[in-house]
This record gives sequence, structure tokens and C-alpha cells, in this order.
Amino acid sequence: GSSNAAAMSVALSSSPPRSSSSSVTSLFMSSDDFIQETPEATKERIEALVENHPVLLFMKGSKLFPQCGFSNTAVQILNSFNIDFHTVDVLSDEAIRQGVKDFSQWPTIPQLYVCGEFIGGSDIMIEMYQTGELGEMIEKAKADMI
Repeated sequence: GSSNAAAMSVALSSSPPRSSSSSVTSLFMSSDDFIQETPEATKERIEALVENHPVLLFMKGSKLFPQCGFSNTAVQILNSFNIDFHTVDVLSDEAIRQGVKDFSQWPTIPQLYVCGEFIGGSDIMIEMYQTGELGEMIEKAKADMI
């Protein structure tokens, strides 16, 4: 049944732009609107992810199937350290996709967090990988995992 997915995407794309003051009350009016997450709730979800995963990558696609070149580069770099890192696919989570950009004040995906700290996107990762700085951070994160 692919009709379900089509209905979902229509519902998602047709949602009106959220205005901060009026939408708060309407959130509690109807139970089938619970899919719409408030920016605050998204932020809390991102904070929890960042806290719970020493090495966290917000990316397009997954570790096994990155959906963009930059995300692929980021995964390759992290894979080179032989660590267990966690990824979040922003393509499957529109709230996170937007929320993580606000959270980090960084406009693009992928975004890397190490030990709860925002590191940057793939360009910064490549740079820090080459200087060895990223390796040091990852070693620290590894130590935290044990």
C-alpha cells in the first residue's frame, strides 16, 4: 500500500506555516494533530540525542545509504575511526531537519556532535580530520563510551 505514504506526504506538505502564539493552543485541541511537534519539543529531542550519543551525526540518509555526498564524506571519516557512532536521518524527520539547524545555528546538514559539542559540517570534519584534531576528540569520546 503506497497510498498511505502519499497521503502522509500530502498532509505534511500542506500544513500551514506555524505561527508561534496561536499554534500553541490549537495543539491541544485535537488528538490527531500530535504529529506536529513544537520547536521546543524538537529542541528537547535533539538535546537528548546529543547527550545520549558521544558521537552523533545528523545526516541525509543512513550510515549504510547516505543520501548526499557531504553526508557520505562525514560517514566515511567517522568510519575511519572504528567507532560506534549514532546517525539521525533528517530526511525522515522534518522537525529535526529544521530544528537541528536552529539548534546549532548552522545552516547545512550533515552536522557532527562529539561529546555533546557541535563540531560542524563535512568541510570542517575534513579539515579537522587532516589536522588530527578530530581524531583526538573521537579518542576522548571513545574513552567516555567505556
